[in-house]
Amino acid sequence: MKFKLFGRVIEIRNQSSLPPVRDDDAWRSYLAARGYAVGAETALKIAAVYRCVDVIAKTMASLPLHLFEETSNGKEKANRHRIYPLLYVLPNPQTTAYEFWHMYYVNLLLTRGAFAKIVRDGSGYVTALYNIPTGNVSSIQTNAVNGERYIDVTMSNGSTERLREGEFMYTPSLRFSSVDDPTDPIKIAGDVISLTMGLNDFARNTFETGAHPGGFIEIPNNLSDTAYDRLKSDFYEKFGGVLNAGKFLFLENGGKAHMLEHDLEKTQVVESRKFAVIEICRIFGVPPHKVFDLERATFSNIEHQAIEFVQDCITPNAVKVEQTVYRDLLSLADRKRYFAKFNINGLLRGDMQARKEYYSAMRQGGIMNADEIRGLEDMNDIPDGLGKDYYVNGNMITLANARQNVPKGAAKSGG
Repeated sequence: MKFKLFGRVIEIRNQSSLPPVRDDDAWRSYLAARGYAVGAETALKIAAVYRCVDVIAKTMASLPLHLFEETSNGKEKANRHRIYPLLYVLPNPQTTAYEFWHMYYVNLLLTRGAFAKIVRDGSGYVTALYNIPTGNVSSIQTNAVNGERYIDVTMSNGSTERLREGEFMYTPSLRFSSVDDPTDPIKIAGDVISLTMGLNDFARNTFETGAHPGGFIEIPNNLSDTAYDRLKSDFYEKFGGVLNAGKFLFLENGGKAHMLEHDLEKTQVVESRKFAVIEICRIFGVPPHKVFDLERATFSNIEHQAIEFVQDCITPNAVKVEQTVYRDLLSLADRKRYFAKFNINGLLRGDMQARKEYYSAMRQGGIMNADEIRGLEDMNDIPDGLGKDYYVNGNMITLANARQNVPKGAAKSGG
């Protein structure tokens, strides 16, 4: 079917006459040809992607990363170790720990992995850590002579710096087909993200279009230039802009108005965009309520989803970097005594009543003492070591007296 509209001949072709899109490669080419080539920067323009990446990166950056030492009394914070302040407070003189880990995780979530440059002094001790944007890093190469791994980093001035094993920290993204060349997660999720970008553009164009007559005008005979100009001018004057939307057209000379569907609800654009948000949440492992999709949220399931978010998303991301620190920043001698660990206890606290019941059970079972509970609540220890004792339920006697089966009264009187 052909018709003339505003001086242009429009042809509507039957769907069967269009070239079929049969496989994933053809579909990606179809989207790329229309400007929907997906990368980290383009993906971040989608609100759901930005929110998912930001909420994970901000959560990880806000968690304290401590270096611990194994001692005869258990684990203790190794705050005198050279690496401790780099992980916990200040990786380098210009960057705080929050800023460093936020950028590190954003690169990890959106690219094939996260990189950081390790600066050492003359004795080989680590003195600073600097973020390296993954887009500036080559794939990991292996020296054919000694088997040493290295990367080439493109600097801001265009020069290239080679970093060898021990000079860079590296956490890979998804691995399944190559050990040294992880897969870019955004490319894997390219179809969903591309379709989301297309739906966003369609919705935006629908709202931004200046004229909304709801159809097209069919004239049985050709119009003269004067008649065409008059119709065009009259059309824009009376029907252009949002305020004129929905007005009726008055036609002459046998003209017919054919209505087109512009309702985003009826064309399922709104539902499709909602589904795209859920799909993006699935990709990153973020509960929908974290991206402010509260359509199916209730008070009870939000609390449980928040716990699942910590268990299924935050904890694996924490372990991934903890083991990176162990491998790339600790010497062989340090690995026998030291390890890094994020403190995620605060994310699992729940409400006040739930914490009260949990602490009470742990305290009465002899599992935690008062100082340990106070530490989880960011409170100082009880003075004079009064919070160090462990108690068990019943008579609330110390574990030492319980082993000897000494009654509570006898323990107090010294008998």
